[in-house]
Amino acid sequence: MDMTTSDPLVGATLDRRYFVESRIAGGGMATVYVAHDLRLDRRQALKVMHPSLAQDPAFVQRFINEAHSVAKLSHPNVVQVFDQGEDTGHVFLAMEYVPGRTLRDLLKAKGRLAPRAALNITASVLAALGAAHQAGMVHRDVKPENVLITEDGRVKVADFGLARAVEQSNQGLTRTGTLMGTAAYLAPEQIEKGLADARSDVYAAGIMLYELLTGSQPHTGETPIAIAYQHVNEDVPRPSQFVPNMPPEVDSLVTKATERDPRFRPSNAGQYLAKVLEVLKRLPEDPHTSGPLAPVAPQKGSAPTVTAPQLIAGGAGPGTENATMVVDMEAAGFDDGGAGDGGGEEASWLSRNRMLAFGGAVAALVILVAGWWFLIGRFEPVPDVVGADTDTARSEIQAAGLEFDLAQEEDYSDEAEPGTVARTEPEIGDRLSEGDQVTVVLSKGPQTFDMPDLVGTDVSDATKELEDRGFASDDIVQDEVDADDTPPGEVLSTDPDAGGTADREETVTLTISRGIDVPAVAGRDVEEATSALEDLELEVEIEEEESEDVPEDTVISQSPDTGTSLGPGGTVTLTVSTGPPEVDVPDVVGMDLEDAVEELEDAGFEVEVDRILRGDQVARQSHEDSAPEGTTIELIATPGGIDLGGDDDDDDDD
Repeated sequence: MDMTTSDPLVGATLDRRYFVESRIAGGGMATVYVAHDLRLDRRQALKVMHPSLAQDPAFVQRFINEAHSVAKLSHPNVVQVFDQGEDTGHVFLAMEYVPGRTLRDLLKAKGRLAPRAALNITASVLAALGAAHQAGMVHRDVKPENVLITEDGRVKVADFGLARAVEQSNQGLTRTGTLMGTAAYLAPEQIEKGLADARSDVYAAGIMLYELLTGSQPHTGETPIAIAYQHVNEDVPRPSQFVPNMPPEVDSLVTKATERDPRFRPSNAGQYLAKVLEVLKRLPEDPHTSGPLAPVAPQKGSAPTVTAPQLIAGGAGPGTENATMVVDMEAAGFDDGGAGDGGGEEASWLSRNRMLAFGGAVAALVILVAGWWFLIGRFEPVPDVVGADTDTARSEIQAAGLEFDLAQEEDYSDEAEPGTVARTEPEIGDRLSEGDQVTVVLSKGPQTFDMPDLVGTDVSDATKELEDRGFASDDIVQDEVDADDTPPGEVLSTDPDAGGTADREETVTLTISRGIDVPAVAGRDVEEATSALEDLELEVEIEEEESEDVPEDTVISQSPDTGTSLGPGGTVTLTVSTGPPEVDVPDVVGMDLEDAVEELEDAGFEVEVDRILRGDQVARQSHEDSAPEGTTIELIATPGGIDLGGDDDDDDDD
């Protein structure tokens, strides 16, 4: 059905300014139209919110606020927002019209992209996100559907701010499910805590880069909840597990951006962009490409031409109707022997025998070829694709007239590199009928390998290397022991030893140095804190700092903070309060008592007065130079300010 002609907004004018020409897209939150701005005489895109959202006053207000923020964002890779309005219940945005297609459309057409093409697009997206992060904005819904590619190849990011307005209206994922369609790109902290910052956008950009490189999303499931669960509990695999010959630095770009703990990701899109550009400098040109967006997978119709064996007899079976039967009469010994030269009956007999022999030879040949066809020829052997990448295996199997299927599970292989074909089911060389299915099992590499030397490395680096070699995280066991003069977390030994045989189906034990967990001592008395740390065989350094809020000789902060591990003899620096900063005490000796009290109180001090003989002038003051703000200054007042001498404690009030 033509959605344009049935859409009531097509042909309407919103806000007496935007004439709606046609509908170009629809989504879960809004419908996008092409409109003509009658005031400025230009074409624009009009994003109109769905009525269910437009009827929520709180959402509309949030949406307007976000639109104002986005309109201030000016960047060549950002779809510009020009105007926002409301007309007869239709809440809309007037935006830059970008003719072209979405990144999702490009992925559907290409399957996946070569590394340089994928990184070039990612760099443009990160440039847009970086400008937003610098302005204090977070996109919250980075995905291929929100990345537009113009007809001349420019990349633009759309829908800044819209996700935030809907997220606040729906309270995350708990109501209408508007955001559930983007679960494939949500960072773990968005799912668990409903929190999003610049690092959440970096995570989504990393997921999108993975999809550009492999052609599929890292986590899939039947429901958005199932996908979200994987984001929280499972690491994103390296693209090289599915795409052979993937440069390791490209792998690292994906894994760094998709760390489940946001603390270990680049802190914003600008930092991630710098890493992407650094890899692009060193990355060689994509092979077999004619442009930046050329695909790496063969397209339909590009399978190699396969020439069938020629037959020497017709009618041998299906597909051989046009084959030519060639029989060399002379080579078969059927000479006419001078027939026609008067051989008579003998010649006639010989002729008949020759014809019978010829007919028998043809019949035998037809039977032979027909038997070959029905017993052998009509079956196709499974081609030898062991060691080939997935795309090559698919092409060869389909060229043989067989159906390609990729197994979900992988298997060990001493012959095939990880990610290439380890074996097929049925086996290589087995003969199948046309259209039969061949299941390809990819290789996980050999089951055993020489154990690397990991002694002296950090446990996180050692674990990562073992995981890269195919060990499951559950099969890497850590055994902590006390070790003097060794940093906590350093590998002391391994089982198996370096150079020994490591089996990916067995466990590997890493013996590491146990650290001392630094306790929390902030807020405690400095002597008490120092004693607690020294009891743990830790060194203590003291730094002093004035504080109006923390009492004197109390720990303000510590470095490193609680939860950190240190080796024996490690140093903890304590920042200790020296109390409020000292200020100059005004000299009020000789002043009228009332004026002296006022001046001291204005300077931030408390005042306590001792009047002798109803004295009205200051004879003495307890502090003369400086004192912490709030200190009590004691004044002795006498008649005429005369210093009567003697011990202050012996003076009596009048």
